[in-house]
Amino acid sequence: VNTLVRVAKPIRRGHRSRKVVYRITTPDVDASTIIKAGDTQSVKKVSDDTVELTVTALDIPARSRVKKTKPEYLASTLFLQSNDRLVIDHANRASAGEFDPGKIAVRMEKHVHNKLSKKNFSTALASAAEVAKNLEGDCTEHAVLLAAMLRVKKIPSRIAVGMVYIEGRNVFGGHMWTEAYLDGKWIPLDATLGRGGIGAAHIKLAESSFAQDGPAPIAIFVPLLKVLGKMKIEVVSSE
Repeated sequence: VNTLVRVAKPIRRGHRSRKVVYRITTPDVDASTIIKAGDTQSVKKVSDDTVELTVTALDIPARSRVKKTKPEYLASTLFLQSNDRLVIDHANRASAGEFDPGKIAVRMEKHVHNKLSKKNFSTALASAAEVAKNLEGDCTEHAVLLAAMLRVKKIPSRIAVGMVYIEGRNVFGGHMWTEAYLDGKWIPLDATLGRGGIGAAHIKLAESSFAQDGPAPIAIFVPLLKVLGKMKIEVVSSE
């Protein structure tokens, strides 16, 4: 609840939006160091604490291939155990009979969405192996299980943290989701929503491979913690 940021202008059909322009203010914090630029986001600095952010939806390619990237995005780690028996089982069941990486990614997103039927906030951040066994949790658990399953099928993955628009309430709230590296771009997937990719209603603040020798996974939340209770979001335009 403490992460919620109300917006005056609603985003029509938020999670089906193709392009949204935001004006984001983070008092006492350089906004350009908090908001991530990348394949779906472009950032224009307005002042020390304000940026104009353009988020553009990326479709999952109809026919895709996996391009080479850093090994850390394919490795089995302490939190993303792609070598775990149950994680492998979920990956195999979700992708059975399919060989195209993009279609596998969509199937896996839907699989995780459907299998984690017990939604709760009782665990701060469980590992993929725990989630594969217990099949419960919130957005963090959806994200790590999907990321690990993608790696089982040699699809590079990473975790994203930021804000998501809550349709019908005109607010943004803290959120975690997954990205898959397809055709040389990091394509967002959100197993919590299970829509086959996302629109332009996610604002990314951080990303991580959850590498074994990298920062502790909890460090991905630092940018979000810096702006809790301070961030202001204005929807300038949406398509």
